[in-house]
Amino acid sequence: MALLDLVLPPSCSGCGRYGERLCAACRSSFLPAAKAADRFVIPDPAVVVGDELEVAVAVFAYEGALRRVLSRLKYGGAAVLARPLAEAAAPHLAAVAGLLPGGVLVPVPVHAARLRQRGYNQAALIAQHLSPILGLPVAQVLVRLRPTQQQHRLNRAERLRNLRLAFNVDQGSRAPPEAILVDDILTTSATLEACAAALRRGGSTRVVGVTVARET
Repeated sequence: MALLDLVLPPSCSGCGRYGERLCAACRSSFLPAAKAADRFVIPDPAVVVGDELEVAVAVFAYEGALRRVLSRLKYGGAAVLARPLAEAAAPHLAAVAGLLPGGVLVPVPVHAARLRQRGYNQAALIAQHLSPILGLPVAQVLVRLRPTQQQHRLNRAERLRNLRLAFNVDQGSRAPPEAILVDDILTTSATLEACAAALRRGGSTRVVGVTVARET
């Protein structure tokens, strides 16, 4: 990949400028998922509290350049974008990681058919790049048992039904006592909630979640 970049310089996935896969201007354009002025006044869009999930925190708003970059990562085969996204999000996630000092990063899994089609799990890549920055190990202990209906047109109740028992701890794996779920985008928290339920069934006593972006 480095040799190819020398011959054909990459273009930024956010704005299209040549030189970097994610330029400094686009990184600086990422907006926080919650405005500081709104906190304690209206519900904080960056923070979600669940039933099985103690809390989930999203870093950036899913809009502008970040929306384009995440789309390239998820659907465009641009696995290399996981590293700069993790690096951008990590400083904002240190406090969450501090809630579980013995925490283990657990990426949200994709179904095996989707993994074969895409070639990678974007959540796993993000978790792998977060690991050395946050000083936390990664354990891919969850599996997706069945393909599910596309979530983007479903409300939260429909998403929860769609994902019911869709995840489980893989046979031969053990759920960590303290788990930090990692995903790319938080919308209704239904996916994180379903994964948290699977981890708790597998023995986890505390589960929190982190994502790069929040879609509202």
